[in-house]
Amino acid sequence: MKKAKEVSKNMEKLYKTSSEITLGSDLEERLEYIELPEWWKKATNTNGLPFRKLVMIAGDSDSGKTSFSIAAIKAAQEQDVTVLYIETEGKTQKQDFENWGVDTNKIYILKEAIAEEIYDKVYKWISSRMKTNPAEKVLVVIDSVGNVLSKSDLNRDLAVTDARPGGKGKTNREGLKRLIQQSMYHDVALLVINYTYDNIGSPGKTNAGGKAVNFFSSLTYQTSRKGWLEKTVKGDKVRVGAKVQWKLFKNHLNKSNVGSKVIELDITAEGIQLVGIMNE
Repeated sequence: MKKAKEVSKNMEKLYKTSSEITLGSDLEERLEYIELPEWWKKATNTNGLPFRKLVMIAGDSDSGKTSFSIAAIKAAQEQDVTVLYIETEGKTQKQDFENWGVDTNKIYILKEAIAEEIYDKVYKWISSRMKTNPAEKVLVVIDSVGNVLSKSDLNRDLAVTDARPGGKGKTNREGLKRLIQQSMYHDVALLVINYTYDNIGSPGKTNAGGKAVNFFSSLTYQTSRKGWLEKTVKGDKVRVGAKVQWKLFKNHLNKSNVGSKVIELDITAEGIQLVGIMNE
């Protein structure tokens, strides 16, 4: 009964919004952003992570995805934006945040690998925050959506899990739709970290997690590592970072000038440096 009342209330809000008749000139969005450094602005032709939108960074391991998410968290904290970080892999440590200057006393952490639990807990957490402070600005980072399980996955035989339709893709569709709808009424920015896998028999890569993740994302880059950055210490080569390449997959934030098709970055403990940008 409580859930039915909540759905009814959300539909009433959506009805009030959709029933307003305006001019076509009002379609131009005036987005507010979590401002990101100059390398991001120069390469993407956007100011940063927009509120009420979803941005996705998807790619291989060690290609800068988590490093970028932590850098975004630092920028959010500097702009008094509350951060909720969803850790699905159990690999991000306190020291990883501190190395980038993130105040770990001012970041909320949810460790969860079940998709339904993630979306339900995030939705309730945002709702609770907004009840006490409707003007609060929030960044939600899911790192990553590509490897989470759905409850339906847990109930299947492991031998046939990958062969059956539905499951996580459907769960992501319903969960993200709910969060996107919620963010329509609050200053919530969604950053989704994801994986990619090779297309069989055709070029390019596919983003994990189902088609809904692509659909809901307003800006998507696919990442890959091109090499390691090393320096010599006492005669031995020591790895100090990674050379990565980001390819533009989708930009609906700036359709008239989508930005560079390929971004080359060096990522080290000192931060992220733009090395090159290419339009083809």
